[in-house]
Amino acid sequence: MPFIRNTWYAAAWSKEITRQMLARTIANEKIVFYRTEAGGVAAIEDRCPHRFVPLHLGRLEGDIVECAYHGLCFDPSGACTLNPHGDGKIPRAARVKSYKVVEKYNVAWLWFGEAELADEGLIADFSIMTDPRFCTVSSYLHVRAGYQLISDNLLDLSHGQYIHPMFKNAEGPPHFEPEKNPSDNEVWARFSRPNQYPNKYFQMLGYPADQRGDHRNFMRWSTPSLLLLDVGMTGVGRPVEEGLSIPTSHLLTPETDLTTHYFWAMSRDFRQDEVALSEELLRVGVAVFDDEDKPVIEAQQIAIDTSELMALNPVLLQTDGPAVRARRIVDAKLQAER
Repeated sequence: MPFIRNTWYAAAWSKEITRQMLARTIANEKIVFYRTEAGGVAAIEDRCPHRFVPLHLGRLEGDIVECAYHGLCFDPSGACTLNPHGDGKIPRAARVKSYKVVEKYNVAWLWFGEAELADEGLIADFSIMTDPRFCTVSSYLHVRAGYQLISDNLLDLSHGQYIHPMFKNAEGPPHFEPEKNPSDNEVWARFSRPNQYPNKYFQMLGYPADQRGDHRNFMRWSTPSLLLLDVGMTGVGRPVEEGLSIPTSHLLTPETDLTTHYFWAMSRDFRQDEVALSEELLRVGVAVFDDEDKPVIEAQQIAIDTSELMALNPVLLQTDGPAVRARRIVDAKLQAER
């Protein structure tokens, strides 16, 4: 599977990158991350060009990575700074690839493409994760499925009625609102349940079980697979600001053709000082995906195997529209890069 090059990928939560080297595969490339003595993030190819031993098995001295096998040393630019053997001459080919990384919204973002095109302004807006008006909890999941299958899952939230008991509603699947003016670079999937009783999830958050309200799930997709869900519930016909809002960020990064790094965060504007609620949201978030979404998506990947989903001519429903548009945008960007 080809991947878009000139784009930003979520590589890690900022808190994951320390003075201990972090090995991570992204879009089939093996990379080692570490924090420099000045506090920045270095990212270089995780493979010594001498005998191809992973560099993360070596030692970090200052900002220099020493290969564990023969002691060749590499700096954050990927240049070899020391050959401790023979005459000490450094071969011209003794260098590794380096990557541009910026930190924003408590995420380390990796640019894969041409360095001169790496515009930080192209990173989709996830300022909700650092907004002081919200309390945010975050986590990471590893999924044995391609990133686009997970994106499809998030863009069609009608599945919640069937595989998520906590999100099930007695009045059936949510109402889907077709997008009237689709964007060339962004996709919205809007699902709502106006004038209904809260499901178990909103009851857990504190919405009165006997009070009807308007429940919204508005998902924003940005290239290549960055999603922000505006989810909340308020009194019937009342402004959003009066109800409960718990926007959820979903940052999907391809690890390989058939595996994905899934970074997610829940932000809330209510009961912010309740540590127990934060812990419960983390537990629920992991359980819902690990025990409910993940088994279905991984079984789907096994059934599809290495085929491209659309090449199998799947039956399409109206609610598949946003996912299909997102796939078309990815395909168009891939074609442009070719």
